[in-house]
Amino acid sequence: MKLFNRDRLNSVIAVSAIMISLASFYATYLQARAANQQVKIMTMPVIQFSHGNYDEESNQSKITFGFRNAGAGPAILKSVSFKYKNVEYSSTHDFLRACCQEEHKMMKNKFNRNYKNHHPPLDEGFQSSSEINEVIIPSQSEYPFYSLSRGTATSELWEKINQERWNLSISACFCSPLGNCYESNSKKISMEVNQCPDN
Repeated sequence: MKLFNRDRLNSVIAVSAIMISLASFYATYLQARAANQQVKIMTMPVIQFSHGNYDEESNQSKITFGFRNAGAGPAILKSVSFKYKNVEYSSTHDFLRACCQEEHKMMKNKFNRNYKNHHPPLDEGFQSSSEINEVIIPSQSEYPFYSLSRGTATSELWEKINQERWNLSISACFCSPLGNCYESNSKKISMEVNQCPDN
């Protein structure tokens, strides 16, 4: 008795060919997926928030807030959230108004009263801030977005921010040039998200 006739043999050959094709397709899929993951890792940004009260380069007391991209690829900042005493704010200005409004007014009054028509000397102190949305931070670089040097006009504000900065946490949502988006804060670093919220 024959185990296989011609039709049954052709069926076995056809099924085997299909199984080989499926295995080949799956292997190609796994290879492409691995390559995609490798590209994602090679371009993944890692944003970290930092703050300090002394600038070694200028050798002066200066409050600084900034981001550092410790990842392998550039980061495009999409949104930043400031959490201060369990309340969220969307900008540096809103945080300063919440924490230090009185001291900020004192500083502005000193500048307006003494230096209304000309620039104050450097020992009076100065404040500067930069844009934080749609900013590109290259890999392994820093981006300071707020600074306040200590001087005779800024001393009260400097002292207050120096104290309150420890009550501040910042979360940032950012994307890689490939369109992969991530979120980081003080508790987690670069967790992938579908998209960044509108600021």
